[in-house]
Amino acid sequence: AKARLLRWILLLQEFDFKVIDTCGAENYAADRLSRLENPYENIFDPKEINETFLLESLNKVAHKDPSTPWFADLENYHAVNFIIKGMTSQQKQKNFKDARHYFWDDPYLFRTCADQIIRRCVAGKEAIDILNACHSGPTGGHYGANYTAKKSFYSGFYWPSIYKDAFELVKRCESCQRQGKVSQKDEMPQNFVQICEIFDMWGIDFMRPFPSSKGNIYILVAVDYLSKWVEAKALPTNDARVVVKFL
Repeated sequence: AKARLLRWILLLQEFDFKVIDTCGAENYAADRLSRLENPYENIFDPKEINETFLLESLNKVAHKDPSTPWFADLENYHAVNFIIKGMTSQQKQKNFKDARHYFWDDPYLFRTCADQIIRRCVAGKEAIDILNACHSGPTGGHYGANYTAKKSFYSGFYWPSIYKDAFELVKRCESCQRQGKVSQKDEMPQNFVQICEIFDMWGIDFMRPFPSSKGNIYILVAVDYLSKWVEAKALPTNDARVVVKFL
């Protein structure tokens, strides 16, 4: 049974209910559209019904037609238990081994990945649209190929060539190629920023000789680098002894 049908069976087992069959002639709500007059009747030529099973033809071109999704064989196997005829025992064994990681929930095929997260299988234009949204969409950010591929994984999608497609997408992105990666040769010089607390670093210097005032001819000035607090003292000399005493 299909996975969706099994879920409904498990859900309805908790309830007591009775199924009442209604005759089609009395079920006016369901048959309303079928009883409407068809204004286009007999306008088009009647065509024979094509009884060819689509999935059988799909399997035959799974490895030849580029428009066929990569998971066509797995999809047919899980949906209708169909296997390509003429496969060798090794090919069948590989197909059965790969099929264990997939399951069909109409109308999509899902894969249980190595991280035990279930992701939907996509292919073709849908996969490229997902990559474009993850790379250059409103929340894209024009990141690199690896990050763009991981973002697609985190969004719940899977296809085997996701990293290769992400690399090709970033390679063709005009915005990414214009900005590119700045080499060390073209980088702007960066200077270290001094980080300090208040009163941790001082600038000290003597001012030139002034006219003598009570025997003092020099002024020792100390300025805090962070708060710009100033301390000044008049001194008779400018040697190391008076500086140590000032500190």
